Amino acid sequence: MRRISIWLWAALAGAVLQFVALGSNFYVVQGKMGAQTRDAWLGIPHTSDLILASALVTVLAVALSARGQSALRGRNLGLLVGILGALATAQLVYRMFVPPFGCLTYTACGTTAKSDVTLLAGIWIGLAGCGLAALGGLGHAFTAAARRTEAAPPIAAQQAGITPWLGLSALGLAVAFVAPFTGFKVYEVEGFFGGKGTSTWSGWLSIPHTSSLVLACALIGGVLVGAAARRRAPLSPAALGATLGVLAFIVAARELYRIVQSPFKTAGGQTDVAVGTVNILAPFWIGFAGAAVAILAAIVQVVLYYRESTAAEEHQAAPVMSGRVQSGMA
Repeated sequence: MRRISIWLWAALAGAVLQFVALGSNFYVVQGKMGAQTRDAWLGIPHTSDLILASALVTVLAVALSARGQSALRGRNLGLLVGILGALATAQLVYRMFVPPFGCLTYTACGTTAKSDVTLLAGIWIGLAGCGLAALGGLGHAFTAAARRTEAAPPIAAQQAGITPWLGLSALGLAVAFVAPFTGFKVYEVEGFFGGKGTSTWSGWLSIPHTSSLVLACALIGGVLVGAAARRRAPLSPAALGATLGVLAFIVAARELYRIVQSPFKTAGGQTDVAVGTVNILAPFWIGFAGAAVAILAAIVQVVLYYRESTAAEEHQAAPVMSGRVQSGMA
């Protein structure tokens, strides 16, 4: 436990508060339908995703530091925890001053007066947790414990380096995020909020949790392929391909769900205001195609290197069996 400073324990306490906050209500909103409570998950989705990412990275940092298996040096690990906590803190402070209401999910729809929104205990718990994570991570980065903790990532005994199939899988995951969730529009909606025309929406605003999930999968895939390119992959070539395949399948399944089930059945959460036709635009299909390509490339990687590892094991076993037979005959 010498690798874990008091600062990192403080960050872990902050992560506990972050998890508590994500299960709590953040706002009371006064609207046409009366007072309604809103939690972090549905009320401020991108902020809640950032809080969750900060909490998970903090817990993972403490666990890996305790085991001495961190892929980052102690100082860099502390900086990562602290920066994520600081970003979550800044985003949460912003959402305290600028609540995303009355349009509950789609921030482009306008807001109500600030007096119509009351902050509840959950958002203050979240602020305390994010602040502790930021302070603890940054404080740990400059401790003696961080200075003496060297990077010691797990490295698989079998390495194949970068392969065309790993590269294609990582590229497919990147396309699956960039096409639907950056500057491109993915939905065309008729009659949103009672309007007569059509409006277009990016994936980042309209399906926030999906965009965060796809971004996380693409980043994890990129890090794994980057490690493989340096022959420092934590998994064997076949296992690495299987992991990328699972990430790509998660992305493809989620994107297909949002193609079939758009978030625009009703206007801005108003159950009595239906929208018109919802068209899926080309960038969403391109993103889904990227995820499908990533799955196929990962499958090829698994098949090729599983056969190769099996053949290598059989080749190593053959001389041993031959030696035993000769010894028995003697």
